[in-house]
Amino acid sequence: MLKSSWYLLFLLIPTGVYGQSHSQSINIRVSATVQETIELITIESLDLRNANRQESILTLNPVQDSGAGKMVARGTPGSEFRLDYLRQRELTNTRGTGTLLVIYNISGNHIDEQQTSELLEQEVRDLEFNDDGEFYIWIGGIVDLSEAEPGSYEGDFTIEIEYI
Repeated sequence: MLKSSWYLLFLLIPTGVYGQSHSQSINIRVSATVQETIELITIESLDLRNANRQESILTLNPVQDSGAGKMVARGTPGSEFRLDYLRQRELTNTRGTGTLLVIYNISGNHIDEQQTSELLEQEVRDLEFNDDGEFYIWIGGIVDLSEAEPGSYEGDFTIEIEYI
């Protein structure tokens, strides 16, 4: 709204200075680039059955463990994008009391090869889609079972991906 008001003021000032006898022409050029959407597809869900366990803590390495979740982001080939995610989430028991604290870790790669994927730390990073418009993501993390009760747990894992 403030920007619109400023443009209106800009258009009115020259008219007031020169009066009605002078004609003026103002050209405003607007351009926009519309990029395709980014599609995020889940290929494998996170599987904690084979996670490393030490007392009430489960650990799943997104680079090395086969139980890591797997996703592929699809967008414009060669385009740069930023990836960010909520690292810590609390999952709730759907049928009773108890919570699971999950600290997510993710890794990514231009090719479908988990073992050579790079751990993506929490800071927002500039990444790039490969020539096929794909970027692979593996999801692991640390799960704290100390407050868990038997049952099913629900929660969201949020990844934000945007073109830059």
